[in-house]
Amino acid sequence: MNRLAASTRRRTTPAVAVSLDLADDAQKRIHELIQRFHSGRWPLFCCLAIRQHNGSVYEAVQWLRAEPPLFAVVDYRQDGLGLSWRPYVSRHAALVALRGRRPA
Repeated sequence: MNRLAASTRRRTTPAVAVSLDLADDAQKRIHELIQRFHSGRWPLFCCLAIRQHNGSVYEAVQWLRAEPPLFAVVDYRQDGLGLSWRPYVSRHAALVALRGRRPA
């Protein structure tokens, strides 16, 4: 009959979202934005690494369902109303860029 496929790997919201102050409206919007891109039936991003600095959240991601694999460093806006990203050619390049990322 109709059987649901068993998922061997669960995707969860990255841990940095838990450390955001959800009483602050801007940080709550950032948390919801991160959660939206990493969960649901068709998540958009797979988190490689994430860091938070002075209210800014930076994340190295792999875009899901893209062939060939696409990698980027995503910068979530401090007001939680958007994001920007810079593409990279490999997973390693995105991780190196995240480690060396200097907040503006």
